[in-house]
Amino acid sequence: MEIEKRNWLYSQKQIEEIDLLVEGLNIQPTTAKLLLNRGIKNLGKAKVFLHPSLEELYDPYLLKDMDKAVKRIQYAVENNQAIWIYGDYDVDGVASVSIMLKYFYSIGYSVNYYIPDRMEEGYGINPQAIKEIADKKGDLIITVDCGITSIKEVELANSLGIDMIITDHHQCHGIIPKAYAIINPKQEDCHYPYDMICGCGVAFKLIQALTPKEIFKTTIYQYLDITTIATIADIVPLLDENRIIVKNGLNYMRETNNIGLQALIEISNLKDKKLNASHIGFGLAPRINAAGRIGSADIGVRLFTTENREEAKKLAKMLDEENYNRQQVEAEILDEAIKMIEENPKYREEKVLVLYKENWHHGVIGIVASRIVEKYYKPTIILAIENDTAKGSARSITGFNLFDALNQCKDLFIKFGGHEQAAGLSLVTDNIEAFRTEINKLADQILLEDDLVPKIFCDDMLNLESINHQLISELETLEPYGLANMAPRFIHTNLKPKGIKSVGVDGKHLKMSLQEDNKTFDTIGFNLGNYAKVLTGDDTVGIIFSPEYNEFNGTKKIQLNIKDLKIIKGSYVSEKFIESYYKSLQLPCNENNYITNRELEDIPVKATQEKQVFIIKELQNQDKVLILVNTFHQANHLITLTEIQEKNTRKRVKFFYNEIPFEPQNKEIHILINPNIDKISFKLYNSIIVYDMFFMEKDYYYLIDRNQHAPITFLYEKGDEKNNEEILKSIVPTRNILILLYKFLKEFYHFKKAKLEEILEKINEELSIAINPKILENAIHIFIEGNLIKCDVYDEQYYIEILKVTQKVDIEKLDAFRHYNNLYKDFIDFKNKWIGFIQGGKSNGFS
Repeated sequence: MEIEKRNWLYSQKQIEEIDLLVEGLNIQPTTAKLLLNRGIKNLGKAKVFLHPSLEELYDPYLLKDMDKAVKRIQYAVENNQAIWIYGDYDVDGVASVSIMLKYFYSIGYSVNYYIPDRMEEGYGINPQAIKEIADKKGDLIITVDCGITSIKEVELANSLGIDMIITDHHQCHGIIPKAYAIINPKQEDCHYPYDMICGCGVAFKLIQALTPKEIFKTTIYQYLDITTIATIADIVPLLDENRIIVKNGLNYMRETNNIGLQALIEISNLKDKKLNASHIGFGLAPRINAAGRIGSADIGVRLFTTENREEAKKLAKMLDEENYNRQQVEAEILDEAIKMIEENPKYREEKVLVLYKENWHHGVIGIVASRIVEKYYKPTIILAIENDTAKGSARSITGFNLFDALNQCKDLFIKFGGHEQAAGLSLVTDNIEAFRTEINKLADQILLEDDLVPKIFCDDMLNLESINHQLISELETLEPYGLANMAPRFIHTNLKPKGIKSVGVDGKHLKMSLQEDNKTFDTIGFNLGNYAKVLTGDDTVGIIFSPEYNEFNGTKKIQLNIKDLKIIKGSYVSEKFIESYYKSLQLPCNENNYITNRELEDIPVKATQEKQVFIIKELQNQDKVLILVNTFHQANHLITLTEIQEKNTRKRVKFFYNEIPFEPQNKEIHILINPNIDKISFKLYNSIIVYDMFFMEKDYYYLIDRNQHAPITFLYEKGDEKNNEEILKSIVPTRNILILLYKFLKEFYHFKKAKLEEILEKINEELSIAINPKILENAIHIFIEGNLIKCDVYDEQYYIEILKVTQKVDIEKLDAFRHYNNLYKDFIDFKNKWIGFIQGGKSNGFS
């Protein structure tokens, strides 16, 4: 099992800020930290966040041009003018059109609407649609969720005698259309208090402005549930006014009077459930979206506005079927895309994935791009080729601004648009490979290897003692969760697992108990079942988790929902890492004849049973640190620990074997495995940490004398010496092993050449023993000294010749054999001396 690397980042806040909220709101410190992480620092905003009321909705007339828009609409109604609502085909657009229609129906005024076809027309206003509306004698067009970039289309409408009111929430690109009125909180001269509402949110504010205040207090519920769905689906921050809408909308949705929404909830198997943002985002929204992706977005509008229960059921079923079709098409394209990546080595090397094929459905490639990013954590562009043109969707990762990168390739495109994390583009097919080359050149300049490691952002460290019913209750007040208010996630790095088992279909999930001191909680880890194969009760694990209630058979108890897991200390180390370690192992690595008068008392050892706590704090507080590590067990644990950092003080961690080829940069930590002390430039570092035991006592003194610049911390944790002893045992060939290996080489490799890895694989196959590269190398050295074989190495190929033996060879008298055995014996002597020194506590506080 290979464990995928993920960086865990957490936030740490000032005690004074925490205390202010704790005292003012009578909440636990953990809840106060969560509020601070969401940018809520004063008591007033915190109270609104925890208890959002519809009374707190902002005055809609704070939006620029709202008064003009309201007067123009009222004039149109009074003069019986033809009004058209122009929307978009996604959930936000469908919801926006729906609530506008419901408003006009509520005042008894008939209006028309237009939603462009995704495949034929694409996003936004198009000239043909304007002409069609003009032909049908339209007087006023109200756009929802689109229009802010439609300069020419608005000019066309003006020339045809049609007034346009644009309501939108997308970014303004300098010049804005010359519409009759523009309602968009992102306009530079708009002073609305919150500019992150979705398109339907803007339409909702227009309805609020059109409706007398006292009447809106009751009619708001005609629009609140639909606006809630759009706000969640459009992935805008669930803060401020969005939170007010969604918190109240979810509560109302359980008793919604919208029969179309009732039918959709039922067919999504959500009836009688306490609806949350996840139910909307993964249950209702995909069904509404599916119509616009595969079929016609008109189905969603009809569903939200119908007054006929049978029609509602029919439309909900149609959306469910469209969603199923969308899933099938998406799965097929996803499988094809993954196959392309896995079968083409070039894709594995490139930092940006550009995948393309004829006949891929343009309506779902954005979802596929997101899935590929989730799997490979690389910026991804999926292109659907039609004739000589490719239309695509792009998704990115943290640290790679997609819009800026595409802008530098714009000469290759027909058109493009988007923002930092998502974009759309089209180009002629002949330009695809040139684009692939160019965007990867940019990525090579911008993205480092560490940027391609997935990151999980967490709220804080949390010990088990702090988890109780009051905390769970307070966490529930933070719902609904979504962008900018993610479900709370915490880190713990020192837990002991018990009762480990995989559960679910094919053992897909992980179930166990985790213990800290005398506190124990049951846990569930969805899609983490493979860990059951490698975890043992002797391991120490770290987890990202959310505490929650688990209700079963009428019993309600707290459990930890594990989101990710790391083996902090344990027996599992990947075979690939162990192989790299042994290849780098050089004993003795440093000056073997070094003479010194130093004693163990000169080594300032810091003995601790919590290395992980020490290292995590050092990573937060120190810069340009060099950490030396000598055993693969401890190197593996150390590298795992460096994947857990405070996000505001995060350091870039690089690890090397034997020596370091370049200087450390600011905010950089170097880990050196099997260090060659001679090659270290100590003056480049602010501090040195020796993480585990050296194999030789003299290495400690040699390090102290060679380093005259940076302070050194020598760490020791009880049992460290066992790792060194295990490694030395594993590289010292015994007489029996040598006999087996000699017979093997004689049978299979006389006058043959092979790489060391190939020989090892053959040994494992023929002898059914697992040995490491170093013991094989050492055995070969012994055989060479004893004139048993001749071996030349060229270009990593071992050329072996079995020599004719003319006299008996006493292997145990050979210098190489005695050297390797003495390494082990010398360490045992050093180990006994070291343990006595540690227990004596002469310089490290032990008694």
